[in-house]
Amino acid sequence: MVGAWALLLANVAGCSSVNGEATARTRQSIAGGTVDLSHQDVFLLAWHAGQTGALCTATLIAPNLLLTARHCVSPFNDESERVLCGDAVLGDPYPPSAFFATNDAQPREGSPFFGATDVRVPAAGVDTCGYDIALIILQQSVPAAVSTPAVPRIDREPMPGEPYTAVGYGETESGQPSGSRMQLAGLSVACQPGTCGEGVESTEFLGETGVCSGDSGGPALDADGKVVGVVSRGGPDCSEPVYGSVAAWRDFIVTTAQEAAALGGYQPAFWVTSGSSEPAPVQGGDGAGGSGAGGSPTETGGATAGETCKAAGDCRDGLVCYAEKSGEPGVCTPTCSATVSCEGGKVCKSVDDIFLCAPNTTRIVDATDGCTLAHAPGSGAPWSSLLAASGVAWAWQRRRRVAIKRA
Repeated sequence: MVGAWALLLANVAGCSSVNGEATARTRQSIAGGTVDLSHQDVFLLAWHAGQTGALCTATLIAPNLLLTARHCVSPFNDESERVLCGDAVLGDPYPPSAFFATNDAQPREGSPFFGATDVRVPAAGVDTCGYDIALIILQQSVPAAVSTPAVPRIDREPMPGEPYTAVGYGETESGQPSGSRMQLAGLSVACQPGTCGEGVESTEFLGETGVCSGDSGGPALDADGKVVGVVSRGGPDCSEPVYGSVAAWRDFIVTTAQEAAALGGYQPAFWVTSGSSEPAPVQGGDGAGGSGAGGSPTETGGATAGETCKAAGDCRDGLVCYAEKSGEPGVCTPTCSATVSCEGGKVCKSVDDIFLCAPNTTRIVDATDGCTLAHAPGSGAPWSSLLAASGVAWAWQRRRRVAIKRA
């Protein structure tokens, strides 16, 4: 089924309306951005129901929990996608079975995908303005070798002039699908929540630029890589993005993360139990500490680079377990990215959709059963058939919503 993914993208109008341009939109690719190989905590989110579907962006904030925009999981109250605050009502979420997600930087057939078991939206309101945030609990945890969750900054609002990076799977500024995860750094927060004026609610803030159709639900990442905002809507030509503030939804996020941890059978991240986006300093030892985004302080145990392993959990933080042939013991090896190079004559390459320093033919060892990870465990959702169906005139959309002011 060569080229099926490209066919799908060619048929997609964005998380955007299939109708004409509007003044401000919800579901917006990163205009002027570059292909992103480093933010493996940012996922392409898709839903499908019957002959329709849509694409958005989401962020993994716990092993089985995605953060996105509510308009990415719910139907709109009109087909124009214009957002008139007070009238832009969102319906009940689509069923969890409709959703699947992948963090492959260039999604295609065979990409790892994960299904959903629950979708959560705020109970306080249904308007796009001010309530455009949602959480998706996955059917199983994403293995650490596939993605380490990002930390949501639940304790501090973004400030005017604060730098951030936008990441998403949307269209380019020319309106063409990028087909890749994109990022744009060096952006600045325009105003903090509660000070942005008409059309931006107290739970939202304005960014700078660069957010287009399909980027909806994607993150604004601060200088430390923490999630401070979720793309809700924007102006024409990928301008004036409006973000839902993560800090404004602290209780909603923490409560859902607690339930997700219970369902996933793991200890909640430090930010869930402490209410702080900063991990507590490690007591004793050499003072080196911090936390992975999963929430626990960095452990000193585990195999080091070059030592043998049978599962991802056997290796220290920053390493993954790989085997050159299925059934053979693995070796702990460092991950890599566009900014983190490899040593020892190895190259940074994508091996089963994970970037690591490895020779040819290397395959990742699944932490669950020691088998090679040809694709991440998922719900059994028909990823390949969905791609194949792209040639059957599906009404796929890249959702976006356009914000307009009340007269």
